[in-house]
Amino acid sequence: MMTIMTIRNARRRASAMVVRTVKLDAATGASPRRFFPMALLPVSTVRTSTPLSTQRLLQQLNADQLALQRHYDQISTGRRVLSLADDPAAAGRILTLNRDIDRGEQLVRNASATETYYNAADTALARVDDALIQARAVAVSAAQTIISDDERAAFDATVQEAIQSVYTSANSLYRDHQLLGGVLGDSQPYAFDGNEIVYSGSGAVGKTDIGAGDPVALNVSGNQALGSASEIFQGEALGASVDRDSRLVDLRGGLGVQAGVLKISGGGNFIDVDLRGAFTMGDVVDLLSEVEIEGRQLTASILPDGIRLGYADGLAGTLAVDDQIGSQMAQQMAISNPTGIKPPPLEGDRLTPRLTGNTKIEDLRGGAGLDLTGGIRIDQGNKTFDISLDDVQTIGDVLIAINRSGADVRAELNETEGRIRLRSLRSGVDYSIGENGGDAATQLGIRSADENTALAELGKGRGMRLNAGGDDLIIRRPDGVELGINLDDADNIQDVIQAIRNHPANQDTAKVLVDLNDFGNGLQLKAPPGAEALQVRQIGLSDAGIRLGLIAAGDNEAVGSLVGAVDTIIGKDYVPKDAGGALDTLLRMRRAVADGDIPEIERLQAKLDDDLDRASRARGTVGVWGRNLIEMRETTLERDIAMKASRSEEMDADLAKVISDVSQRQLALEASMRLIGQTAQLTVLNYL
Repeated sequence: MMTIMTIRNARRRASAMVVRTVKLDAATGASPRRFFPMALLPVSTVRTSTPLSTQRLLQQLNADQLALQRHYDQISTGRRVLSLADDPAAAGRILTLNRDIDRGEQLVRNASATETYYNAADTALARVDDALIQARAVAVSAAQTIISDDERAAFDATVQEAIQSVYTSANSLYRDHQLLGGVLGDSQPYAFDGNEIVYSGSGAVGKTDIGAGDPVALNVSGNQALGSASEIFQGEALGASVDRDSRLVDLRGGLGVQAGVLKISGGGNFIDVDLRGAFTMGDVVDLLSEVEIEGRQLTASILPDGIRLGYADGLAGTLAVDDQIGSQMAQQMAISNPTGIKPPPLEGDRLTPRLTGNTKIEDLRGGAGLDLTGGIRIDQGNKTFDISLDDVQTIGDVLIAINRSGADVRAELNETEGRIRLRSLRSGVDYSIGENGGDAATQLGIRSADENTALAELGKGRGMRLNAGGDDLIIRRPDGVELGINLDDADNIQDVIQAIRNHPANQDTAKVLVDLNDFGNGLQLKAPPGAEALQVRQIGLSDAGIRLGLIAAGDNEAVGSLVGAVDTIIGKDYVPKDAGGALDTLLRMRRAVADGDIPEIERLQAKLDDDLDRASRARGTVGVWGRNLIEMRETTLERDIAMKASRSEEMDADLAKVISDVSQRQLALEASMRLIGQTAQLTVLNYL
């Protein structure tokens, strides 16, 4: 009983110490507040053993010391939450805020780095603009009818300086990355090869995240800024057909067919046919052909543009097909027949797959396939490249054969429209894509000059000059018969061919045959040999012979020669393609100025305007990117400041409160130590 009373008295004295301290604090004039003294570990008021009481008091002392040390840590670090155990909920929020703040700071760094790229690109594009403006001024001045040799030399120097300025800007680097030639290049994208410039860059554009949702571009491509790798020709749509290997995702022009579950009935109950494991049209056909409906076997087959589904016995009946809930496969394949009104077989159409590198040659042109015997010929300036396509199996093989031919072209596939696209990589030359003894280029849709070429496109878009109301060409056969060809009513090359073929004096066995060249492009005239050579000449003011490629520039007539046993005139391509782009225009401008070719200079003025517009748009695009980047960076900085404020509220300690808590905890510690001291003085007399 004495032990219990002594402990109670000690506890009352410890509590009294805390109360008196509070009264002293109040006496200092501090704002009054309700005070709850820190609880001591309850001292047991029941009979307990001395070791147990001592252990509990030591635990209290240890807890007070740890709490006091924690307050000291908060004061020294300024943080309330030092570990997850301090405040798990707040710690979780702090971790989330830390991640968001780190990401925001990285976005700001990305934006700052990207801004320097934009500034460098703007500087390079500014030099391009200045160079093109100088070249445009030269074009205007050089288009005069009379200029001196000194003026021509000065113009040549100015154009050469413009070429060098654009060339240098096009090869600009910043932080080892190309500004205009594609970020993946490991060498300069533009290189001189004699008087021509070859482009080896890529269209790759670097991107970075600045918090705008989608990554933003770091640079502009050579095509976007300078027109490099311009499209010289885009072929006709090749029209792929469906076969067993056609992937469902490629059907419907790339919209795809989503594999699902069909409900099929022969007039009774519907059964489910699960086609979700199908990947190709062959899979669909095989799975459907395994289905038996009310004792009748189904059969499925592939059509050039769809699928046929019916009964294997070929007899009539009911065949209802519908989609299970959540499936659209029957509708997408156009074989949906939920009420069974349409009799079998059911035929779905409009499944034309998009063209891919894996599309087979035999599936093109609606399943008719292509005969690529002979291959194609690419004329590039004064170089000729014959490309064999004998071993190709797919469209991808065709692209590889062209890209590995050595010609400075890049063949691509326009999958959306199902066409082959050809791009030029060498500035300062003309391009021509024609046949190599067969009709492979025509079947692939990439022959750059054919019967449908409009006469208005000849002469680099200047058309032909014709004699009003009279003949424009005179073709003299080897037997001396002359054919006067009037082209007033001709609109395209086919009309020219028909005018020669249908001439009244050209209907006998000695007639002149006219057709497209078997090799390359252009027209060819053939006739049986006679006393004289086959001849074609243009008369009056007409330049039809030159524009049609039958007569060399500067001449008025061309004479045939024997090719085997046939007198032949082989013309040149009547619509060669410019390589395109600012550098190509400048190289052509320099030649035109040196030659005094005023019509060509005038033509190139318009191309320079286009090149300047392109470069200015690219520079404007970079400017817009830069403005958006600044706004995004400011927004990110403001968001970071707000998140840091939120983190501070969660993590930082309230020093006034911590100091107050330290004072209280010190009192509690002192009370605990006194209580331990008093209980330690108990003797056996206290138990008597």
